[in-house]
Amino acid sequence: MTISSLLHTSQISDALLHTIYASDQEMYPAPLTYERLQSWRDACPELSVCFSVSNDGSQQPVGVIIVLPLVKKYWEDLLVGKIKEVDIDAAEMFAGVGGSGGSSMKKESEVHLQAPVEVGLHVFHIERFTAWDAEDALKKSSARLATVTVGGCEYGSKRFADMALAEIQRRVDAFNAEVGKRRWDVLGFSALTATPAGKKTFARLGFVPTGYKEIFRLVETSLPSSPTSVVHLNGDDSRGARNSAGLLPTVSATYIYPGEAHTEKLGSDVVSESEMTVRYRATSPEKTSSVRW
Repeated sequence: MTISSLLHTSQISDALLHTIYASDQEMYPAPLTYERLQSWRDACPELSVCFSVSNDGSQQPVGVIIVLPLVKKYWEDLLVGKIKEVDIDAAEMFAGVGGSGGSSMKKESEVHLQAPVEVGLHVFHIERFTAWDAEDALKKSSARLATVTVGGCEYGSKRFADMALAEIQRRVDAFNAEVGKRRWDVLGFSALTATPAGKKTFARLGFVPTGYKEIFRLVETSLPSSPTSVVHLNGDDSRGARNSAGLLPTVSATYIYPGEAHTEKLGSDVVSESEMTVRYRATSPEKTSSVRW
Protein backbone atom coordinates (compact mmCIF):
# COMPACT_ATOMS: atom_id res chain seq x y z
CA MET A 1 0.00 0.00 0.00
CA THR A 2 1.22 3.51 -0.79
CA ILE A 3 1.68 5.82 2.20
CA SER A 4 0.45 9.38 1.58
CA SER A 5 1.26 12.34 3.84
CA LEU A 6 -1.31 15.12 3.69
CA LEU A 7 0.35 18.38 4.66
CA HIS A 8 -1.44 21.57 5.60
CA THR A 9 0.01 25.03 5.05
CA SER A 10 -0.38 28.24 7.01
CA GLN A 11 1.35 31.53 7.60
CA ILE A 12 4.23 31.33 10.06
CA SER A 13 2.95 32.44 13.46
CA ASP A 14 4.69 34.97 15.69
CA ALA A 15 5.62 32.24 18.17
CA LEU A 16 7.18 30.07 15.46
CA LEU A 17 8.89 33.08 13.91
CA HIS A 18 10.54 33.84 17.26
CA THR A 19 11.85 30.25 17.35
CA ILE A 20 13.18 30.54 13.81
CA TYR A 21 14.87 33.83 14.66
CA ALA A 22 16.61 32.39 17.73
CA SER A 23 17.77 29.34 15.78
CA ASP A 24 19.04 31.46 12.90
CA GLN A 25 20.96 33.81 15.19
CA GLU A 26 22.62 30.90 16.94
CA MET A 27 24.07 29.43 13.77
CA TYR A 28 24.55 32.67 11.83
CA PRO A 29 25.32 35.72 14.01
CA ALA A 30 24.48 38.46 11.51
CA PRO A 31 22.99 41.69 12.92
CA LEU A 32 19.44 40.88 11.84
CA THR A 33 16.65 42.25 14.03
CA TYR A 34 13.49 40.30 14.74
CA GLU A 35 11.47 43.28 13.51
CA ARG A 36 13.10 43.05 10.08
CA LEU A 37 12.46 39.32 9.85
CA GLN A 38 8.85 39.98 10.84
CA SER A 39 8.55 42.66 8.14
CA TRP A 40 9.67 40.13 5.50
CA ARG A 41 6.98 37.68 6.54
CA ASP A 42 4.29 40.35 6.70
CA ALA A 43 5.20 41.87 3.32
CA CYS A 44 4.75 38.56 1.50
CA PRO A 45 3.06 35.99 3.75
CA GLU A 46 2.33 33.75 0.76
CA LEU A 47 6.03 32.84 0.57
CA SER A 48 6.54 32.38 4.32
CA VAL A 49 5.02 28.97 4.78
CA CYS A 50 4.57 26.59 7.70
CA PHE A 51 3.91 22.96 6.72
CA SER A 52 2.09 20.78 9.25
CA VAL A 53 0.33 17.46 9.72
CA SER A 54 -2.80 16.67 11.72
CA ASN A 55 -2.04 15.00 15.02
CA ASP A 56 -4.88 14.17 17.42
CA GLY A 57 -6.95 17.08 16.15
CA SER A 58 -4.14 19.65 16.25
CA GLN A 59 -1.66 20.82 13.67
CA GLN A 60 1.95 19.74 14.24
CA PRO A 61 4.55 21.74 12.24
CA VAL A 62 6.92 19.58 10.19
CA GLY A 63 8.91 22.37 8.56
CA VAL A 64 9.05 25.95 7.32
CA ILE A 65 10.36 28.01 4.44
CA ILE A 66 10.80 31.78 4.14
CA VAL A 67 11.41 33.17 0.65
CA LEU A 68 12.04 36.82 -0.20
CA PRO A 69 10.84 37.99 -3.67
CA LEU A 70 13.45 40.56 -4.68
CA VAL A 71 13.34 42.91 -7.64
CA LYS A 72 16.09 41.97 -10.11
CA LYS A 73 18.54 44.79 -9.34
CA TYR A 74 18.47 44.06 -5.61
CA TRP A 75 18.64 40.29 -6.13
CA GLU A 76 21.69 40.64 -8.37
CA ASP A 77 23.37 42.89 -5.79
CA LEU A 78 22.62 40.34 -3.08
CA LEU A 79 24.20 37.53 -5.10
CA VAL A 80 27.59 39.27 -5.14
CA GLY A 81 27.48 40.88 -1.70
CA LYS A 82 26.80 44.48 -2.71
CA ILE A 83 23.92 44.32 -0.28
CA LYS A 84 23.70 41.92 2.67
CA GLU A 85 20.72 39.85 3.76
CA VAL A 86 20.25 42.05 6.82
CA ASP A 87 19.99 45.11 4.55
CA ILE A 88 16.96 43.81 2.66
CA ASP A 89 14.13 46.31 3.05
CA ALA A 90 10.81 44.76 2.08
CA ALA A 91 9.19 48.13 1.44
CA GLU A 92 11.81 49.04 -1.14
CA MET A 93 13.21 45.77 -2.48
CA PHE A 94 10.36 43.25 -2.56
CA ALA A 95 8.64 42.71 -5.89
CA GLY A 96 5.09 43.92 -6.25
CA VAL A 97 2.80 43.41 -9.18
CA GLY A 98 4.28 44.78 -12.37
CA GLY A 99 7.60 46.00 -11.04
CA SER A 100 7.18 48.17 -7.96
CA GLY A 101 8.62 47.12 -4.63
CA GLY A 102 6.97 46.87 -1.26
CA SER A 103 4.02 44.67 -2.14
CA SER A 104 3.03 41.05 -1.70
CA MET A 105 1.03 38.98 -4.14
CA LYS A 106 -1.93 41.31 -4.63
CA LYS A 107 -5.09 40.45 -6.48
CA GLU A 108 -5.95 42.01 -9.83
CA SER A 109 -8.67 44.14 -8.27
CA GLU A 110 -6.09 45.86 -6.05
CA VAL A 111 -3.71 47.02 -8.79
CA HIS A 112 -3.59 47.89 -12.45
CA LEU A 113 -1.83 45.33 -14.64
CA GLN A 114 1.60 46.39 -15.78
CA ALA A 115 4.49 44.67 -17.53
CA PRO A 116 5.93 41.63 -15.73
CA VAL A 117 8.69 42.35 -13.23
CA GLU A 118 11.91 40.34 -13.13
CA VAL A 119 12.25 38.71 -9.72
CA GLY A 120 14.81 36.62 -7.86
CA LEU A 121 13.50 34.34 -5.11
CA HIS A 122 15.90 34.32 -2.15
CA VAL A 123 15.51 31.46 0.31
CA PHE A 124 16.25 33.07 3.66
CA HIS A 125 15.32 30.09 5.81
CA ILE A 126 14.30 26.50 5.19
CA GLU A 127 14.09 23.94 7.96
CA ARG A 128 12.50 20.56 8.52
CA PHE A 129 11.51 19.59 12.05
CA THR A 130 11.70 16.23 13.80
CA ALA A 131 8.02 15.64 13.01
CA TRP A 132 8.93 15.50 9.29
CA ASP A 133 11.62 12.90 10.00
CA ALA A 134 9.01 10.78 11.80
CA GLU A 135 6.66 11.06 8.81
CA ASP A 136 9.55 10.27 6.46
CA ALA A 137 10.46 7.16 8.43
CA LEU A 138 6.84 5.99 8.19
CA LYS A 139 6.78 6.51 4.44
CA LYS A 140 10.07 4.64 3.97
CA SER A 141 8.66 1.66 5.85
CA SER A 142 6.02 1.27 3.14
CA ALA A 143 6.56 -1.37 0.47
CA ARG A 144 5.55 1.11 -2.26
CA LEU A 145 6.51 4.66 -3.13
CA ALA A 146 5.14 7.27 -0.74
CA THR A 147 3.62 10.59 -1.75
CA VAL A 148 3.39 14.04 -0.18
CA THR A 149 0.26 16.09 -0.85
CA VAL A 150 0.03 19.82 -0.10
CA GLY A 151 -3.24 21.64 -0.67
CA GLY A 152 -4.40 19.07 -3.20
CA CYS A 153 -1.08 19.07 -5.09
CA GLU A 154 0.82 15.79 -5.07
CA TYR A 155 4.61 16.04 -4.89
CA GLY A 156 5.54 12.37 -5.07
CA SER A 157 8.30 11.16 -2.76
CA LYS A 158 10.24 14.41 -2.65
CA ARG A 159 12.51 15.34 0.24
CA PHE A 160 11.42 18.28 2.36
CA ALA A 161 13.61 20.89 0.62
CA ASP A 162 12.47 19.70 -2.83
CA MET A 163 8.83 19.76 -1.77
CA ALA A 164 9.06 23.20 -0.11
CA LEU A 165 10.71 24.81 -3.15
CA ALA A 166 8.20 23.12 -5.47
CA GLU A 167 5.36 24.54 -3.36
CA ILE A 168 6.88 28.04 -3.59
CA GLN A 169 7.13 27.66 -7.37
CA ARG A 170 3.52 26.43 -7.51
CA ARG A 171 2.35 29.49 -5.59
CA VAL A 172 4.22 31.84 -7.93
CA ASP A 173 2.81 30.04 -10.98
CA ALA A 174 -0.70 30.29 -9.55
CA PHE A 175 -0.18 33.97 -8.83
CA ASN A 176 0.98 34.60 -12.39
CA ALA A 177 -1.96 32.65 -13.84
CA GLU A 178 -4.66 34.52 -11.92
CA VAL A 179 -5.37 36.85 -14.83
CA GLY A 180 -3.75 34.83 -17.60
CA LYS A 181 -0.64 36.99 -17.74
CA ARG A 182 2.73 36.41 -16.15
CA ARG A 183 3.40 39.17 -13.63
CA TRP A 184 6.59 37.85 -12.05
CA ASP A 185 9.32 36.77 -14.45
CA VAL A 186 11.31 34.61 -12.02
CA LEU A 187 15.03 34.57 -12.81
CA GLY A 188 15.94 31.91 -10.27
CA PHE A 189 16.41 30.95 -6.64
CA SER A 190 19.27 31.90 -4.33
CA ALA A 191 20.34 30.93 -0.80
CA LEU A 192 23.07 31.96 1.63
CA THR A 193 24.13 28.56 2.99
CA ALA A 194 25.53 28.60 6.53
CA THR A 195 25.75 24.95 7.61
CA PRO A 196 27.34 21.83 6.08
CA ALA A 197 23.89 20.24 5.79
CA GLY A 198 22.50 23.33 4.08
CA LYS A 199 25.39 23.48 1.63
CA LYS A 200 24.95 19.80 0.78
CA THR A 201 21.21 20.17 0.26
CA PHE A 202 21.40 23.18 -2.03
CA ALA A 203 24.28 21.65 -4.00
CA ARG A 204 22.10 18.56 -4.55
CA LEU A 205 19.33 20.86 -5.77
CA GLY A 206 21.62 22.35 -8.41
CA PHE A 207 22.61 25.60 -6.68
CA VAL A 208 26.12 26.82 -7.47
CA PRO A 209 28.35 29.32 -5.58
CA THR A 210 28.41 32.91 -6.78
CA GLY A 211 31.82 33.55 -5.19
CA TYR A 212 30.51 35.68 -2.33
CA LYS A 213 31.19 34.47 1.23
CA GLU A 214 30.73 35.77 4.76
CA ILE A 215 32.99 34.64 7.60
CA PHE A 216 32.19 35.52 11.20
CA ARG A 217 34.86 35.22 13.88
CA LEU A 218 34.60 35.47 17.64
CA VAL A 219 36.95 38.12 19.01
CA GLU A 220 37.45 39.65 22.42
CA THR A 221 37.74 43.36 23.00
CA SER A 222 37.89 45.70 25.95
CA LEU A 223 36.08 48.40 23.98
CA PRO A 224 32.30 48.88 24.13
CA SER A 225 30.76 46.92 21.30
CA SER A 226 28.21 48.05 18.78
CA PRO A 227 24.76 46.45 19.26
CA THR A 228 25.05 45.13 15.72
CA SER A 229 28.23 43.20 16.49
CA VAL A 230 27.13 41.40 19.62
CA VAL A 231 27.26 37.62 19.45
CA HIS A 232 24.24 35.60 20.54
CA LEU A 233 25.41 32.35 22.08
CA ASN A 234 22.82 29.59 22.51
CA GLY A 235 20.06 32.15 22.14
CA ASP A 236 21.36 34.36 24.98
CA ASP A 237 22.40 37.96 24.49
CA SER A 238 26.07 38.15 25.47
CA ARG A 239 26.06 41.93 25.66
CA GLY A 240 27.94 42.97 28.78
CA ALA A 241 28.95 39.39 29.60
CA ARG A 242 32.67 39.93 29.99
CA ASN A 243 35.04 37.06 30.70
CA SER A 244 37.42 36.78 33.65
CA ALA A 245 39.90 39.05 31.90
CA GLY A 246 37.27 41.76 31.51
CA LEU A 247 37.03 41.28 27.74
CA LEU A 248 33.76 41.36 25.84
CA PRO A 249 33.16 38.69 23.16
CA THR A 250 32.03 40.23 19.88
CA VAL A 251 31.94 39.24 16.23
CA SER A 252 34.29 40.27 13.45
CA ALA A 253 32.95 39.81 9.92
CA THR A 254 35.06 39.16 6.83
CA TYR A 255 33.43 39.48 3.41
CA ILE A 256 34.90 37.76 0.36
CA TYR A 257 33.60 39.00 -2.98
CA PRO A 258 33.53 37.19 -6.35
CA GLY A 259 37.00 37.10 -7.91
CA GLU A 260 38.84 37.77 -4.67
CA ALA A 261 41.45 35.27 -3.49
CA HIS A 262 41.25 34.14 0.12
CA THR A 263 44.06 31.94 1.35
CA GLU A 264 43.71 32.49 5.09
CA LYS A 265 43.01 29.27 6.95
CA LEU A 266 39.88 29.07 9.07
CA GLY A 267 40.59 28.55 12.76
CA SER A 268 38.60 27.56 15.82
CA ASP A 269 37.53 31.19 16.27
CA VAL A 270 35.21 30.96 13.25
CA VAL A 271 31.59 31.10 14.36
CA SER A 272 30.07 30.77 10.90
CA GLU A 273 31.12 30.58 7.26
CA SER A 274 28.37 31.28 4.75
CA GLU A 275 28.37 31.00 0.97
CA MET A 276 25.95 32.59 -1.48
CA THR A 277 24.55 30.15 -4.02
CA VAL A 278 22.16 30.49 -6.95
CA ARG A 279 20.11 28.36 -9.30
CA TYR A 280 19.05 30.24 -12.40
CA ARG A 281 15.94 29.40 -14.34
CA ALA A 282 16.84 27.01 -17.15
CA THR A 283 15.80 29.56 -19.80
CA SER A 284 17.57 32.48 -18.13
CA PRO A 285 20.52 34.04 -20.02
CA GLU A 286 22.44 34.01 -16.72
CA LYS A 287 21.99 30.23 -16.44
CA THR A 288 24.91 28.45 -14.80
CA SER A 289 23.25 25.08 -14.21
CA SER A 290 21.31 22.70 -16.42
CA VAL A 291 19.06 21.69 -13.54
CA ARG A 292 15.44 22.66 -14.13
CA TRP A 293 13.21 23.87 -11.33
